[in-house]
Amino acid sequence: PELTLDVHLCVDRPERYAIPMAEAGATRIIFQWEAMGGKTNHGDDDKTLSSAIAFARTITSLGMKCGVSINPETPVKSIFPLLDSGLVDLVDVLAVEPGFGGQEFNEVAIPKIVMLRQYIDEKLRTSNGVEYVDVKILVDGGIHRGTSSLVRSAGADILVAGTALFRHPLGFEGAVNELL
Repeated sequence: PELTLDVHLCVDRPERYAIPMAEAGATRIIFQWEAMGGKTNHGDDDKTLSSAIAFARTITSLGMKCGVSINPETPVKSIFPLLDSGLVDLVDVLAVEPGFGGQEFNEVAIPKIVMLRQYIDEKLRTSNGVEYVDVKILVDGGIHRGTSSLVRSAGADILVAGTALFRHPLGFEGAVNELL
């Protein structure tokens, strides 16, 4: 079976890592929206957008897929122009602050997922001028039995769970079965 290696670069100046990740065999780089062009206005400005598009072009030119991740405080509409470029095939909605595991799910993620699902289904799938890219919605942070159904019904395609899997009283297999 072919191995998929997604790399989430939750770092400043992620451009430094594009070539090393491609050489290491990464399938996709997911970069942090807020790391593009400085952290002004939660990434809701032209400098952030132009930096993000340039980096997404670099990633795809190296033969990898490209994803973008947004922090809980970042308005989801900020990334819509990037999605319109057709360069991104995955959006990672962080439901916790980046940095450490075990945090509680932040409900601010739910309306973001709903809005993203609507935008992808209504705007991107009917867009002319840019070849349609099937954009997946990934949710990372605070995922467990109680939140997995919430994010799936909101429109998420992929769930990332850490603490819920590795600290589950029934073990890894029990946790996975519980999430399904």
